[in-house]
Amino acid sequence: MSKYFIIIDMQNDFTTGALKNDAATKMIPAIVEKAKELKAKGYTIIATRDTHQENYLETQEGKNLPVPHCIENSDGWQVVEPIAAVTDKYVNKPSFGFAGWKEFFEKSMNDSNVEDIQMCGTCTGICVASNYAAIKAAFPELAITVYKDLCACVTPESHAAAITTMQMQHAIIK
Repeated sequence: MSKYFIIIDMQNDFTTGALKNDAATKMIPAIVEKAKELKAKGYTIIATRDTHQENYLETQEGKNLPVPHCIENSDGWQVVEPIAAVTDKYVNKPSFGFAGWKEFFEKSMNDSNVEDIQMCGTCTGICVASNYAAIKAAFPELAITVYKDLCACVTPESHAAAITTMQMQHAIIK
């Protein structure tokens, strides 16, 4: 399959847990509806999971954001249930952006000709923007759609700045 809807980090710790974001929580139903709509059009639904280990506070990220979150296999690491219910495949990423997108599509999805990627999730200015840039670097000729109303950030201002940045990097913003 060559069409993908990527949902970035819609995990318990970002919606109701350690780094709770009410804006992310509120958009869960709309993300599920978009996933169902795209799945009916032949898209594969991929959810990423921010994935940290017990030594998180010893890592560079942990030193800069000293809030343990998304510890692998914990409840906070799990994708929120309504989104998990429509997800076809998961990508565990140990950092903001996943560096292995090209390999993931070629090996895990057996797809060397990605046709379309659409994406959303949280946090717009950190993980969504990082993964947009990583995917764009892996597939420079691919037009990638980002749903601005299905993304949430720490503040409305940081969300708007991230959307502007991705738009400047040639994202199709819907």
